[in-house]
Amino acid sequence: MNYTLRNLTPADVPSAMELSIAANWNQTAEDWMRLVRLAPAGCRCLEGDGCVVATTSVVVYDGQLGWVGMVLTRPENRRLGLARRLMEDALTSAEREGVRTLKLDATDAGRSLYESLGFVVEGRVERWERLASGSDDVTNSYNEGLNAEVLTLDAAAFGVSREPLLRDLEATGACRTSATGYVCSRSGRTARSLGPCVARSSREARDLIAAELQDPSRWYWDLLPCNADAVACAQEFGFAPSRALWRMRRGEPIENNDMLVYATAGFELG
Repeated sequence: MNYTLRNLTPADVPSAMELSIAANWNQTAEDWMRLVRLAPAGCRCLEGDGCVVATTSVVVYDGQLGWVGMVLTRPENRRLGLARRLMEDALTSAEREGVRTLKLDATDAGRSLYESLGFVVEGRVERWERLASGSDDVTNSYNEGLNAEVLTLDAAAFGVSREPLLRDLEATGACRTSATGYVCSRSGRTARSLGPCVARSSREARDLIAAELQDPSRWYWDLLPCNADAVACAQEFGFAPSRALWRMRRGEPIENNDMLVYATAGFELG
């Protein structure tokens, strides 16, 4: 079969959803649309027989850090080198655009591919899960939204500014802020996703998260296990680990502060 390499478009989202559903991932059509909005030239696919058979996404933050996600292939098209072809395309594009660092969260199955392309392990990221509570006592008293102080704190935590992502999450999901912290959440295909959450102190993070978790949904919470306060907070709220991935980097290290990160934005966003 001949495959056509091209940009992923909004019209491709239904086809792309078939790939993420086949992999049992949590993304919704809105999550795919967010990636296309944030990185129209960074969302790439291989098309065969009139449908999308493999995908990648690279969201570039602040012109410096590219986050790789949505490396997916239809089950019937696996082991044909399609993921490698898309990753090589992503590396070429990043080099052309002067992006100095790429990062991603890799499964055990994908780690060897990324290592062969020059990625190295920085640490672990874990998904924690809590089942639906059955309560219907939900409070949606969100405040005025993200401010300059919170955006500066997030840049220090993550390593570069990702304001366009946070503004998109604020507009399409839920966002709760305090003087020096914030937490976002959004709907998922199988569970509601908590994150990102960045805060100056564990107490502030806990209070923000406690307010957000009034929603009785089933929840996913992606966190960095090196932050013991984040782990303790997840345990306090009845979450348990369900899977673990490798956080990997290609290129220059970027200084950040994981101790401020109480929840990541998700495996495809960092």
